[in-house]
Amino acid sequence: MFRLIYGRSPVHTFSRTINTQWLWELEKENEAWLNKKEADRLGIKNGQLVSLENQDGIRCNKIKVKVTERIRHDCLYMVHGFGHNAPGLTRANGRGADDQKLITKYIEDPITGGTGMRVNFVKIIKEA
Repeated sequence: MFRLIYGRSPVHTFSRTINTQWLWELEKENEAWLNKKEADRLGIKNGQLVSLENQDGIRCNKIKVKVTERIRHDCLYMVHGFGHNAPGLTRANGRGADDQKLITKYIEDPITGGTGMRVNFVKIIKEA
């Protein structure tokens, strides 16, 4: 399993701009960043569609893999704000995967009281 990490896009503001035409044209969906050595080990190619399943058995929409050396071998990264199932989002409906759906566990930091949300793990399920 891979630690799920996520972050923002320089193009979009959370999910608020996902359906805005000019911004959507720049970034239409998110990708799951996977370390090249891990991709080779798992037989996953760049651009391949996969599903992600977290430690509690929750799955997200299909997402394309971005094979890269720019991520640790034990982590999987995705941009936040995609993967909505909302027919009213005429451009963005069903595009990419929703990181929030995969976040079913969190831990409160004992020192700051802040939420530690990067405590979820996912496995990659290759699509047929």
